[in-house]
Amino acid sequence: MPSEDCDLDHVVPFDHTDPHKGGWTVTGNLEPLCRRHHGLKTRRQWHYRMLRGIVHIRDSHGNDYLTAPGE
Repeated sequence: MPSEDCDLDHVVPFDHTDPHKGGWTVTGNLEPLCRRHHGLKTRRQWHYRMLRGIVHIRDSHGNDYLTAPGE
C-alpha cells in the first residue's frame, strides 16, 4: 500500500507522563502503517522498534520482519 494511503504511527509511543523519555513526533520516529497493521500494533499483537532507520517488526507468532526506507 502506498505510504500516502497509510496512517502515520509513532514507533516509540509518546510518554504523556514523562515527555522527556521520547516518543516524539519526528521523522525518525514515524512509520506509515496500513490501517490493519496499525490496529495490530495498537492491540499489542505486533511490536515495532526502530533500528537506525530500519523498523524491526515482530508479530504475535514470533516472526521477525525488517523494513527500510524506500521498500
